[in-house]
Amino acid sequence: MFASAIHSTQGGIFVSNNIQNGAASTWARVASNPPRTEGHPLNIFVLNDGTLVCTYSGRRAGSPQNFTPSAGVFVSTNGGTSWLDRSSSQMVYWTKDLTIDLHDAAQNTWFVSVCRGWGGPPNSLGGLFKNHKSRTNLDTSEQSTLCSIVCNFSC
Repeated sequence: MFASAIHSTQGGIFVSNNIQNGAASTWARVASNPPRTEGHPLNIFVLNDGTLVCTYSGRRAGSPQNFTPSAGVFVSTNGGTSWLDRSSSQMVYWTKDLTIDLHDAAQNTWFVSVCRGWGGPPNSLGGLFKNHKSRTNLDTSEQSTLCSIVCNFSC
């Protein structure tokens, strides 16, 4: 089982291989953090082939506080030992939800929501993105503030 813990210095992705032990189970941080990230993992999915897919969300730092380019979509094919950055340039400040399309048996279709910032670099970068390879922005509205994805897969 994988879990995310959000904290600017202690945050990351953790794994337990003995969750069946309940309160006696143990947790350890995966071997490495994805590149550019600053402790704000949000969603974690384990694909059918064991690949980990996760989003890291925005972090604000400095004075005045601005978003750091530490968000995005990241993939690990070796349990978190190393990571590939699958983010488009529009995802690096405030990526939120990721949903895997349940109608795609190969699990190659992903939807990713990215919030717009309230000033600074991420101000016009929000949207709904489809597919981790082509990263098509399905919502190019300048006023987009999409932060969450809820899918009705019953249709």
